[in-house]
Amino acid sequence: MPEWIGKTIGKVRIEKFLARGGMAEVYLGTHIMLARPVAVKVLHSFIEEEPIPLGRFEREAKVAAAMRHPNIVQIHDFATIDGHPYIVMEYLKGPTLATYLRPLHQHKNRIPHPQVARLLNGLAAALDYAHERGVIHRDVKPDNILLHNKTDEIPLDKTLPEDVEAVLTDFGLVRLVDTGTHTTSGIISGTPAYMSPEQALGDKIDYRTDIYSLGIVLYELLAGHVPFKADNRAVLHMQIHDTPLPIPGIQPSLQKVMDRALAKKPEDRYQTAQALASDYMNAVGMVAEANTSRMLVASSRVMAPTLAQLPQAEASERGDQPLEMPPSPSAGAQGSSPTLSRSQPPTSARVRLVALIGIGLLVVGFGAWGISRFSASLRPTAVPTQISQPTDGSAQVHATDQSPTETVAITPVGGLRFQDGTAPADAVTISTDTLPLPAAGSQYEAWLIADDAKRRISIGVISFDAANKAWLTFVDSEGQNLLGKYSAMEITVEPSPDSNPNSSNNIAYAVRLPEDGLIHVRNLLFSSGATPNQIGFIRGLDTDTQLLSELGKSLLTAFESGNEPEVSLQAENMLNLIVGSHSKDYKDWNGNGSIDDPGDGYGLLLNGENPGYIQGTFTHADLALTSPNATQNMLTYGDYVRISAINVSDWTVQLRSQLIEIIGNSTNPDREVLIRQAVSIANQIRVGFDEDGNERVEPIPGEGGALTAYEHAYYMADMLIVPVANQAPTP
Repeated sequence: MPEWIGKTIGKVRIEKFLARGGMAEVYLGTHIMLARPVAVKVLHSFIEEEPIPLGRFEREAKVAAAMRHPNIVQIHDFATIDGHPYIVMEYLKGPTLATYLRPLHQHKNRIPHPQVARLLNGLAAALDYAHERGVIHRDVKPDNILLHNKTDEIPLDKTLPEDVEAVLTDFGLVRLVDTGTHTTSGIISGTPAYMSPEQALGDKIDYRTDIYSLGIVLYELLAGHVPFKADNRAVLHMQIHDTPLPIPGIQPSLQKVMDRALAKKPEDRYQTAQALASDYMNAVGMVAEANTSRMLVASSRVMAPTLAQLPQAEASERGDQPLEMPPSPSAGAQGSSPTLSRSQPPTSARVRLVALIGIGLLVVGFGAWGISRFSASLRPTAVPTQISQPTDGSAQVHATDQSPTETVAITPVGGLRFQDGTAPADAVTISTDTLPLPAAGSQYEAWLIADDAKRRISIGVISFDAANKAWLTFVDSEGQNLLGKYSAMEITVEPSPDSNPNSSNNIAYAVRLPEDGLIHVRNLLFSSGATPNQIGFIRGLDTDTQLLSELGKSLLTAFESGNEPEVSLQAENMLNLIVGSHSKDYKDWNGNGSIDDPGDGYGLLLNGENPGYIQGTFTHADLALTSPNATQNMLTYGDYVRISAINVSDWTVQLRSQLIEIIGNSTNPDREVLIRQAVSIANQIRVGFDEDGNERVEPIPGEGGALTAYEHAYYMADMLIVPVANQAPTP
């Protein structure tokens, strides 16, 4: 369609033809209002009248526009002009992975393992993010993966730059898992060389088809070609029946990863894309080399604090208790609880100021990309005992040679964050763009300090890039929960090179989390003696809500296939998981002779003496933020965890009632509606709900779910890096 060149479509002036695909042509344009380049995708004229492609095109825009992830291309707008549908999306410079691989593989070269891991982690994070939201891509392949970075061009004959990102695009073949109109089998769409067996058969598919396709992409990166090459009909047959040949020259552990990724049966494959990425890193030895491994986690947005009182979840007539506010130090009589009332977020100047300096999500990547993402978003506020932090973002330290009331202003230089690497909280990342360069012949080394201030481990030497931004990522080789063992950090000045494994004790920066608040953060993220297997409350909430969402999908599948016994079984599984083993509603609902519960019996809601994972999460977040010397992050993000727990409690009470109705009346004419609503609520409990329509799930009343609570529980443990020269933090 060359006639589009030079024309204005909506708010975009079309300037250049970029590419042509099976469904559309892509152009480069300039957004007139924003004065920035954008890509415009215009549907081919010869299929605009075909209802199926047009429907896919519209779904692509609506679904992709609702997603916000650094490894998914961002959709800005969707409309039609003169009957032509088009999509406006962000313009990312750089070739597709397919374009980059062609000359590389022609010369018998391969992308090195660390770079493969970087690309794989980004794609895995994007797919898991989409799958959590019920979206299946269905056409994962190198042609739909853009290579992008913000600093340099990506030449086809050079090694990939350190800050390259793999960005997933073209959701033209997405499938919404929970949309009944898209469950018809027998339609084969996609690219045969990357199709899963079930997709090749035209059967119903789920998110695991994307994991298979990602496995094909990984196979191609390692082998230099896809496993099956023939005409389309033959390739479809091979995908269904043939086992891919082993990749020559790779170690057995890596071949085992490939075999599992490309298993013919979905249940035999990896169940998350990140599990595939983690096993790949294990197989190539990257996890053992903690200072060179970089784990990518999901992205989020800057969240303004909402320090408002929260309401209790409404009590159910069935006897399970709603979420309650735990007694605070100022609550009055022992055991009493303050009354909660729903109110609007405060709009004081103080809160507005805190909002302006609010923290975004850390994105731990490789090299400079990880630095820029982390430094731009991290505003840790944890402070050592001798440091206090006002709300203007500065810090003050009480100098040892001054009176107790005299303070000296300090500017923080960066932050440390605990994260999930290959296991819960087994990784930490330090990032800063204001740390002064060490003197010639010296270097900075970072140490984690145990609670007793006697044990410490080195987490490595801090590296600087060309822009003098500093970073360090450490992943424990044994997968230990670092947050459960270490409560402080020091940065020392060491000689360079340094042959001594011990600290010089020349401390340039130090920070310690306050003990009173840390106890409760650990009850969330590390361990609690009150729960089965002593897992932390937020971890139990995370596990059970993920399981609840998966059971919801199984419930819908059973209903659509007319399997009534399975419908009752899955509804009972969900209900017992919610109410817990001490509830009177914990029973054999379907009469099969057993009480079916795939969880650990602790329950999500308060039941008997068990507070349940929701109440436990709320309680310890509240106790952390009301603890003496609570950091600003504990105050802000503890409140966000409480808000999300309130939301989850409300929705879980609603889902419980829905499930009881589903099990109790199999002839209800509205049963299909109830089941689909139950599936939707289960997913909402897990991922939250965009109530205000701003295309973000935020930690505010009515929006944040279990994943939001999980994210912000980690932010509660962020540490602010401040100079404390020659002075170790006190326990």
